[in-house]
Amino acid sequence: MPGMNKSSRTISLILALLARLETDESSTALDALGLLDEIRRLRRKWDEQVAANSPRRIEADFREMNGWLRRWAIAAKRILASDDEPQLRQALDAVRGDLDQ
Repeated sequence: MPGMNKSSRTISLILALLARLETDESSTALDALGLLDEIRRLRRKWDEQVAANSPRRIEADFREMNGWLRRWAIAAKRILASDDEPQLRQALDAVRGDLDQ
């Protein structure tokens, strides 16, 4: 069946880390950057599947991933308010640019 397997380990990990980043006031720039790395790694995998004409990836998967990135951006902005880490600021700018395309 095409589409995202929401019970996969990677997706479960991303969703758990995203929920923690959004709710845990002690989340750090490193936490945010680690989560972004996981999302980007999954995106590369999905892009490779699309390039190989795999029927597994559907447009809804990419829309959902963009939703994760929007949520990540909101949480990252909150973290930057208390910890102006240059790497996180650069990552946030890059994500916003990607979402605007």
